[in-house]
Amino acid sequence: MDGSVFDSMKRYVAFGAADADRLRSLLPAIEPHFDRVVDTFYEVVTDHPDAMAVITGGQDQMDRLRRTLTGWLSTLFGGDYGESYFAARSNIGRVHVRVGLPQHLMFTAIEVVRRSLTQLIERTDVPDTPTAVDSLNKILTLDLGVMLETYKESHALRVRAREREAIEAKLTRAEHLAEIGQLAASLAHEIKNPLAGISGAIQVIREDLGREHRHTGILGEVMGQIKRLDAVVKDLLVYARPSDPRFDTCDLDATVRRVLTVLRAEPVMSGVAIRYTENSAMPAIEADEGKIEQLVMNLLLNAAHACQSGGDVQVTTDCTSDTVALTVADTGHGMDERTLERATEPFFTSKAKGTGLGLSICRSITDAHNGAFSLTSVLNGGTRAGVLLPRRQNHSG
Repeated sequence: MDGSVFDSMKRYVAFGAADADRLRSLLPAIEPHFDRVVDTFYEVVTDHPDAMAVITGGQDQMDRLRRTLTGWLSTLFGGDYGESYFAARSNIGRVHVRVGLPQHLMFTAIEVVRRSLTQLIERTDVPDTPTAVDSLNKILTLDLGVMLETYKESHALRVRAREREAIEAKLTRAEHLAEIGQLAASLAHEIKNPLAGISGAIQVIREDLGREHRHTGILGEVMGQIKRLDAVVKDLLVYARPSDPRFDTCDLDATVRRVLTVLRAEPVMSGVAIRYTENSAMPAIEADEGKIEQLVMNLLLNAAHACQSGGDVQVTTDCTSDTVALTVADTGHGMDERTLERATEPFFTSKAKGTGLGLSICRSITDAHNGAFSLTSVLNGGTRAGVLLPRRQNHSG
């Protein structure tokens, strides 16, 4: 904020040289009564809990504030309303912001001073009292305007600081994810082919031994672990080398039904009640059906793992004129605040089994579709995952 703002405000309220001269001429008559104005002001302040909340320094601070108010009153009638006056009022506003004085109290404080000074002028033998009061009202309005500008300035600075922090955090995360992606891609490439060779060899050995051999069961367990490793490698490749979505017509409701049909046979779904009511009002959307299917599958598997046995998973879909929404809510163990903050970080998992990539992939797919991914959870109170997708993609540029 610069002095041009103050000049603009003076023009707006028609504050000119005549007003400045008039205020200067009032000082000798009313300055002896400043103590009474200060007393009245702080009688009001001490009766107001919100105002007293920022006065934490006891009597010493109160004495300093009284002296400051007396000085402010003197400059109010000083006659010099240029750059130095503007700078001083701006500093007062910044002090109010720093100590946490609510904005509404600035309005009420100025009004208390206005009433006291108006009564003082009216009781004092000054020429043309109405015009003098009008000049007083103008300068008090200007003071309030300048101080309120400092609140706007402070708010803008805080918003910019938050935006800068968010951008820096996003850049840091992007760099971190890029490094992880490179490492993941290298590991997946190195593991995939040997793993396929091991899987083939184990299958040959198991077939040669026959079903009745005492080691056949052990080899079956080995194959199970190989499949798990293969799933990890696939997740790594999906995360590390995500392909661009191929947008086409996608029926979200049909995709959810198809995924549920596939997953009902999975062991993790045993004992988990899945509730889903088809939404006939759901429109087709522009999306990569394969990736949306993967997103739905990951969310459902994650919810089922959280529920273990005996929990419930509720799947709902909804739409507006511009978006569609998918929500997967479970009654599982939930997450504490720290775990929730890191839940979509790659390779972070609280499960004994798993890669920690499921929710990361869900968010990546959502981002690739220009959507929004949300996650809320309460420890021992369940988790709710939400996906908001646009019905149509913007292909411009």
